[in-house]
Amino acid sequence: MLLVILLVGATPRLCGQTPGKFFDLTVGLGVDAHFAHAVANYINLIAQPRPEQRVDVVTSAPEFYAASELQLADDWSAGIEYALLMKSYSIDDRSGYARSDISYQVHMPTILVHRLILGEGFRVKAGGGIGYHFCAFRQQLQPSGDDETLKNEGPSFKLEVVGNTKFDDTFYGSIGVDLRWDFLGALKRRDAVTDTGRSIEPPSMNFFNAGIKFGVTFQLN
Repeated sequence: MLLVILLVGATPRLCGQTPGKFFDLTVGLGVDAHFAHAVANYINLIAQPRPEQRVDVVTSAPEFYAASELQLADDWSAGIEYALLMKSYSIDDRSGYARSDISYQVHMPTILVHRLILGEGFRVKAGGGIGYHFCAFRQQLQPSGDDETLKNEGPSFKLEVVGNTKFDDTFYGSIGVDLRWDFLGALKRRDAVTDTGRSIEPPSMNFFNAGIKFGVTFQLN
């Protein structure tokens, strides 16, 4: 948070301005520290894992993303990002004869606004935005043979700082850090309630991510 405040508060003139307005496209991959307390507790209850396979509250998760950005003024830009968070578990229960496969994907479109710091051969963007995200949570449970998909959706808030380093007139490297809060609520069964024999309610899909992202940026004008 302190880094965001310092960068937003800095005076862009100190770094110099690059001429013209830019429009760019960035694609890349990130690694998130994924804090999903309710999901971890749910998996540990329903899968009954061995002690060494218990799911931690904080795990790592990959995130794939693509974002477009348009410079609106000397110091401001706006864009839209689509990101996909993926997480999966394959867990043997304590008996050693049953395995549960659990996975989920979160589709994360987000509208962003950034304060710009422009310089010779680089630019820094600091800001954030809001999104509306969609989760699909699949669980395949053994030995019952249950296979169902739970879903829900809800709002999200994001803060980020992104730096771009220029390699040539159209190609930049990109590195960023971000914080994301998702409030998707309790997952809902798409079909009729399946009797798992455990009477465990679906978990809340509220979570917090802290991530680092690496990508490439193509300036299109």
